[in-house]
Amino acid sequence: MTSSVSDIFPTSTYTVQDKCTVKFGQEQHQAQLSYTLYVEPGKKDTGEILINRSNLKVNNQKIDTKFLEVSNNYMEALFPLVCKINKYQFSIENIDEIRNRIRKADVAIHDLYNGEAIDHISTHFFTATQTDEKLTSFIRQLHFMKVLEYGLQKFNPKKQYETSWKVLPVGTTEWKGDIQYQKDKNILSFEPKIDNAQDIMNDIIRYIHKHDYYVSFDEESLPLYADFQNTINYTGKTGRIKEAEVSVCIEAEDKFYYLQTITIETK
Repeated sequence: MTSSVSDIFPTSTYTVQDKCTVKFGQEQHQAQLSYTLYVEPGKKDTGEILINRSNLKVNNQKIDTKFLEVSNNYMEALFPLVCKINKYQFSIENIDEIRNRIRKADVAIHDLYNGEAIDHISTHFFTATQTDEKLTSFIRQLHFMKVLEYGLQKFNPKKQYETSWKVLPVGTTEWKGDIQYQKDKNILSFEPKIDNAQDIMNDIIRYIHKHDYYVSFDEESLPLYADFQNTINYTGKTGRIKEAEVSVCIEAEDKFYYLQTITIETK
């Protein structure tokens, strides 16, 4: 990549809206997150990008429960992120620093709270981030990171692109397709096809059985509908996003439904 970091990611402030609906049989769960992202180049000639998050709200409300507060305290320890761009993907450069912040957050949490629910949140978070490799993957799978990374593809001469998308809480989908960048309109679009349909179907079935949802699987085969749409409109010649939207839908007839839509807009 020959462009400088400031050409790719000039200092930008974004508002993020992340809406998700998950349905197992007749049981439906919905959530909406909103927050602010601040992206800026690091020190001169380091090639670094700094990413910070603030103003988190859940369902348009500030966090007002102990369990959400504990979960968010672990997540807040991830920021700021220090990243570099390697082959049009992010690498995380401050893993040791993040690890230290997580330890401090964990101590502070257990100084204030205790109980089975707190232990469950802590165990779940540390299981997902227990090694540097897992922590790096956890960060790179955050949905806003995926959208920012898609924005990099404006500068990628290679049009064939592969990506993954975490379908919470069941598993990870894999996708392949071609990036379309319309230079005259300064718009990038990406509508790939799912590449691991059977794997995610197996994940759905296992999750439903494990958690005893009232869903039967009497059919010999069950079709899976999978749709991924991504559109990014840029402000100019750089990679600053004017507006981006990613919508991911996974549906297995009346057994399972997942729809996530994340939008990022410049402030």
